[in-house]
Amino acid sequence: MKRLSWKYLAGLIDGEGCIDVQVNQGVYVRPRLRIGLANNSLALLGLIQNSHGGLLEHRESKNPKWQSSTSLVWAGYNQACPILRNHVNHLFLKREQARFCLWLESEIKGKQVSTEVRDAIRQELKLMKRDLHRLSEKAQESVIELL
Repeated sequence: MKRLSWKYLAGLIDGEGCIDVQVNQGVYVRPRLRIGLANNSLALLGLIQNSHGGLLEHRESKNPKWQSSTSLVWAGYNQACPILRNHVNHLFLKREQARFCLWLESEIKGKQVSTEVRDAIRQELKLMKRDLHRLSEKAQESVIELL
């Protein structure tokens, strides 16, 4: 089966992807990477899944004028971080978000964190989505202050 280039997948992450975090059991933070496309692109998501893993999640549209969609999801440090690590240098729009999640892997993985820290991590990712020039180092500093 044909394999997509790293730069092509990085472009999909930049254009159709979402980098965020999940909170498990109320105390653990883990990164999540999603690429969401309309259902007429299922073949592309299947191709990516065959070469990079991940879980397909289908979402029915509640609005009859919109298409249903499917997302390819990598959740957790063992799934999301290898993808981010391999593509971070090819990302343009989401590079700092990816760098921040990779930093979380080295600093937060497996540690229970307070509500303040979880909120700060989520807030920093939101700020990075609004301001593409916001550096991950600034986000790291604000989280380190709370650890």
